[in-house]
Amino acid sequence: MRVFVTGATGFLGGELTRALIARGHEVLALARTTEGMARHAALAPGATFIQGDLFSPQDWRSGLARFRPDALIHCGWRGVVGAERNDLAQLENIAASARLAEAAIECGAQVVIGVGSQAEYGARSGAFGETDPTTPETLYGASKLATSGAFLTLGAIHGVRAVWGRVFSLYGPGNDGPWLVPSLIRALSNGQQLDLTRCEQIWEFTHVRDAAQGFVALLETPQAHGVFNVASGAPAPLRDAVLLLRDMIDRNARPNFGAIPYRPDQVMHLEAKIDRIRAVTGWSPRIGLMEGFEETVAAFRRERMAA
Repeated sequence: MRVFVTGATGFLGGELTRALIARGHEVLALARTTEGMARHAALAPGATFIQGDLFSPQDWRSGLARFRPDALIHCGWRGVVGAERNDLAQLENIAASARLAEAAIECGAQVVIGVGSQAEYGARSGAFGETDPTTPETLYGASKLATSGAFLTLGAIHGVRAVWGRVFSLYGPGNDGPWLVPSLIRALSNGQQLDLTRCEQIWEFTHVRDAAQGFVALLETPQAHGVFNVASGAPAPLRDAVLLLRDMIDRNARPNFGAIPYRPDQVMHLEAKIDRIRAVTGWSPRIGLMEGFEETVAAFRRERMAA
């Protein structure tokens, strides 16, 4: 298939682009910067990159029309960290994403797939399936949820297949953001004191390569439509995960559990039910926490040595 991918220089988008190429798909990838294009073009040989901003259709519309995609996979998003998650600019993602899906369909796409988030379920504890209530508590989560509705509605209007995949707590090589796993690896590698909560949570950790393969399975399965959780489905005690990373990097480190209080809205149990994606596509996550953490730590060390 010819697949147009946005957010292709991001954490999930980059891994997904490589997975699509490996499966023999033709990929046109949208990147915001020339630096990102050059770096990811080297990582994903075979993909074609165009520079542009999701919010500026004039940057990508002509390239999309020439490409004539069979499918769109929309990983791009503006404002994913920190205070940005409650910025009113989050709402602009909804219209921009809907315009993108409409344009892809006009150019021939018969499948439109969007990347959602656990944030759509809100700050509730438990195991969540696709039919459970969605009560987002950030504008990020609310905007993701609204965009899922836009994708599914556009699919119904135009008679094309529309899919929305909600990802849970991604980690893996290449993620150097402010998230828990890369932050722990950096702190442990630098000998810094680890001030943490009591870490009594039960938590999902989804390897980015598993998530990418999940989206490939959703693309390649004609019966797949609607909302799917894309996650490990195998939550682990957070304290055990912290100590597992500690043992891989510095066994002498002593995490200061309990130094940071829980937030008033702290989620204590985050677990994704993945029965639906397994039943419809046959996909299952393959990378266990030990293997995934070892790979992520090794990648961090390689990057540090190369710097």
